[in-house]
Amino acid sequence: MSGKINFYYGVVGSRKSSELLLTAHRNKSVGKKVEVFQPYKNNRDGNVISSRAMEYTIPAVVVKEDFDFYKYCIENKFDLILIDEFQFLSKNHCDQLVQLMIDTDINIFLYGLMSNFRGELFPTVAYMLPFITTLNEIKTVCGHCGKRKATMNVMIGDIEADKDGISIGNHFNGVCAVCFKELTKK
Repeated sequence: MSGKINFYYGVVGSRKSSELLLTAHRNKSVGKKVEVFQPYKNNRDGNVISSRAMEYTIPAVVVKEDFDFYKYCIENKFDLILIDEFQFLSKNHCDQLVQLMIDTDINIFLYGLMSNFRGELFPTVAYMLPFITTLNEIKTVCGHCGKRKATMNVMIGDIEADKDGISIGNHFNGVCAVCFKELTKK
């Protein structure tokens, strides 16, 4: 018995939430028991997952620091769990997800950013990478030059972030490495 952990990552604006919404819809339509989660740090849309690219939304369980994925998912017997903005979870949450993967057949789909606007891996992503079964890049074009694949996130304007490079909102852009270096010159 063993589930899988799939990580769908991309830059800001690469339609990660749209992919989550489509995955939820497809699986629910064939009778799968699906639950959607989002970290409390992602307060952009309240307790729903939405996408700038779609007019469809879905309710989400808001995950606070003391939330126990393992207990909640075992009690509710889900076939599939989907987590938006995965990079904002804690290492403790990651440990719970890994244990779920080991002990159950639940498939876990994580959606989020690989790195912050400084070009550094988010701590939760770095911690979780060895346990991820499948990495899936959601590709998009550079939001600055429009010529190359966007692989980095850049901050637009002077916005404060915490020590982990976390600042939530619509003040970021997905850009290619060339534009990232150009835009972040000090």
